[in-house]
Amino acid sequence: MKPKTKILALTFSLILPYLALAMYFALRIQEHPLPAWFPYFGLSYILGTIVVVMVFSRKIHRDVQPATVQRPVSALGWIGRVWVGYLVAVWAGLFLWGTYQTISGNLEWQRALPAGAFLLAFIGLFSWSLYKDIKRPTQRMTSTGAKTTDKT
Repeated sequence: MKPKTKILALTFSLILPYLALAMYFALRIQEHPLPAWFPYFGLSYILGTIVVVMVFSRKIHRDVQPATVQRPVSALGWIGRVWVGYLVAVWAGLFLWGTYQTISGNLEWQRALPAGAFLLAFIGLFSWSLYKDIKRPTQRMTSTGAKTTDKT
């Protein structure tokens, strides 16, 4: 099985339980209000899913033997970099605006503190991912099923 297929299967298997829970609450929202803990749980679950997929994708790619052919980053790769950079910039702006509004007293600190913590976590995670992607200017083409024999 290709590494990208394994990573995609891992991502969907982690996201489907959250989607099922979200659909459960969405379908019964007419009867009951949304629980107060649900947005924080959703953000935590998504952040945890991203971290788990990143960790396991490294292990999956480590087991594949790279070929010697180098290819440059495609246009789709650059579009992805620009999109991640845009998200980081927007989230950083929202974080600074929220910090200013909280210090000014326009936002309650009990609600702004968790939101700011999640924004910082996503900013850090996406910035680190963008840095690692830019640091590696070329990607290696990998063979589909070859495993490395030496583990260092």
